[in-house]
Amino acid sequence: MTNQDTNIPGVSKEEFLQSVRESLGRDNTPPAQPYQRLLETTADLESQAAEIRQRVQENLPALLDKLADMAQKGGWNVFRAAGGEEAIGYIETLARNQEAARAVRSGQEVFDQIPVDDALRGLGLTITPIIQNNATPRRALREVIRRADIGITGADYALAETGSIIVLPRRGLSRLVSLVPPVHVALVRPEEVLETLDDLFLLRRLEYHQRGGEMGSYLNFITGPSRTADIEMTIVEGVHGPKEVHMVLLG
Repeated sequence: MTNQDTNIPGVSKEEFLQSVRESLGRDNTPPAQPYQRLLETTADLESQAAEIRQRVQENLPALLDKLADMAQKGGWNVFRAAGGEEAIGYIETLARNQEAARAVRSGQEVFDQIPVDDALRGLGLTITPIIQNNATPRRALREVIRRADIGITGADYALAETGSIIVLPRRGLSRLVSLVPPVHVALVRPEEVLETLDDLFLLRRLEYHQRGGEMGSYLNFITGPSRTADIEMTIVEGVHGPKEVHMVLLG
């Protein structure tokens, strides 16, 4: 450290760390016991995960209502669909209203249940399932996504607490499908709903154990349309992502 460094105003590193220790009720020695969650076994996590699933199932109607309410507050356009036909009907109406010509969708399991491809092709749209393989280079798929008017994905999880959906990394490029087109549609099934962030993180820790330390490189949380604020705190939507987001909530 130079003499000039010592004259920088503010709190020193040691003062800052001491403040943190005092707030945590700790001294400057290492903790006697490791952080408790680092001691969890796979069996412990499986037991807790089963409790989460049971709690969600017992409270599912209320959680679906809360998810819809919180999502609307976050800027989602929420549609409650009783089944696949209603979900497809909503997406068809949206495509017509947007005068969309091109759509892309992720390669998720939900599209086996909700066959949007044929419905949108019947309207004259070009719809491309974004599934990376040796025959289709990643660069070519990115260009297809960039030109799309609508991106449709499923949800790996949906959080009632925050009105968010979570998309995990996968070969189907779900993250780009949800971020690049100006309109994003997310299909959410009841089995993907969780109550809280704590529930989500516990399930991810379990997946970490089950996969031998591999659980992907990120979690993509989507809580309404993208928002950006300038230096004067003026909020602008859609600068770094979709201007419009639609949650089709099944059940």
